[in-house]
Amino acid sequence: MPSVTVVLSTSLDALLKQTAASRGRSIESVVNTAVSQYLAWRDYPGSRSIIQIGNIGLEPERRLVLKNAVLVRLTPTEFDLLHYLMVHAGLPMSHARLLGAVWGVEYKSELEYLRTYIRQLRKKLEDNPAEPKYLLTEPHYGYRFVDATDFSEVLSPGEDHPSALGIFIDRPL
Repeated sequence: MPSVTVVLSTSLDALLKQTAASRGRSIESVVNTAVSQYLAWRDYPGSRSIIQIGNIGLEPERRLVLKNAVLVRLTPTEFDLLHYLMVHAGLPMSHARLLGAVWGVEYKSELEYLRTYIRQLRKKLEDNPAEPKYLLTEPHYGYRFVDATDFSEVLSPGEDHPSALGIFIDRPL
């Protein structure tokens, strides 16, 4: 196994020590687990597939997002957050999990970052950001992206949209 040198900030070092102590593990073990989970996420085949849920399509390799076949411009962080939520569509994601996955473990308590980015994504993706149909709040827990099976709520009655099935496709949008 290759050797990797990790340089940590003081705050991250303190957080790792606290996490390791609370779990009865060494810092090295906690870092190895975190790196393994990151690599597994990065290499997960679903993380590179084009995702189409409702009227929103996301193409990870080209870092493109389309709503109703129109390009939506996202910041790199907005894209990463949306990508993570869409790969895990239908599953509630805790605030700490989203912050750790997108910003890093040292930001797990920065809830206002997450709220700000979710607000921006809703403005860009939702027809009515005040009544979201895609980016849903899980009260006192976190957020989830609507599941493909929840489209009776997302699509208008009688609307027949081929992407309503939430099919993962392997061709460009």
